Amino acid sequence: MRPFQKLLEHPAYWSLNRRNVTRAVALGMFIAFIPLPIHVVGAAAGALLLRINVPVTIATVFVNNPLTMVPLFYFAYWLGAHLLGTPLHNFDIEMSWQWLQTGLLPIWQPFLLGCFVLSVGSAALTYVLLGGIWHLTLVLKYHERKRGGTDKKSANTEK
Repeated sequence: MRPFQKLLEHPAYWSLNRRNVTRAVALGMFIAFIPLPIHVVGAAAGALLLRINVPVTIATVFVNNPLTMVPLFYFAYWLGAHLLGTPLHNFDIEMSWQWLQTGLLPIWQPFLLGCFVLSVGSAALTYVLLGGIWHLTLVLKYHERKRGGTDKKSANTEK
C-alpha cells in the first residue's frame, strides 16, 4: 500500500458531499451489473480515475452479490431477450469449457445487452434519485433552520 499512499491521501477519495457520493453510487451501480468478476477492482480503479469516493463506490458494487446475482443476471437475460425480440432459451449452466463454447452461444447477446441496459439504467436512476433526495433534504433543512431562526427572533423581541 505504501506506493499508493500519496495517491490515496487525496481528499476527494474520502469526501462525503452530494456531488462525490452521488457519482460514486452511480459508478458502483454501473459496475455492479458487468458480468465479470472484477467488480471491486473496477470500482476502485474507476473511483480513483474519476476522483470520487472510493469506499462508497466499492460498497455499492455489492448490490450484486452471491445472493442476488442469479436473479439479477436472469433478469438481465430476460430483458435483453425481450429487447432483441428473441425467445428465451432453457439452459443449465455448467462450469466447463464445452458449455462456454456451446451453451453460452444462444444466450450471450441478450444477456450482455440486458447487463448493459441494467448498468446504464441503474446508474442513471440512482444518480438522479440520490441527487434529488439529497437536494430535497438540504432544502428542507434550510427552510426548517430559517423558520427556527425567525421563531427565535420573535421570542427574543417579545421579552
